[in-house]
Amino acid sequence: MFYPLERLMNLYDGYQQAFSVAGHSVLLLQHEGRCHLLLNQCPHQQAPLFSPRASSSIDQNMLRCPVHGMRFSLRDGSSPDGCAQKLQFLPIAYEGNRLGVDL
Repeated sequence: MFYPLERLMNLYDGYQQAFSVAGHSVLLLQHEGRCHLLLNQCPHQQAPLFSPRASSSIDQNMLRCPVHGMRFSLRDGSSPDGCAQKLQFLPIAYEGNRLGVDL
């Protein structure tokens, strides 16, 4: 089932937004022209990577958790900061002029 998240025309570098999909919080972000969709949960201690109060920062393709400061690669989800768990990416789906996820 396709869950639409955002219109393509609304995306830009620096975009970050959390959505609720089938009972899960997911984070859609765009960095250097590429969209990423992942669970909105830091693998380190399960803190939200994006919330109305705080958003993660991105530097050199590394996503930094706003709560603990742990960094995770947007390429493969791994952390150079000692966390054995990786970011959980979801496949992006497209339907018309919308980006979303198929679950």
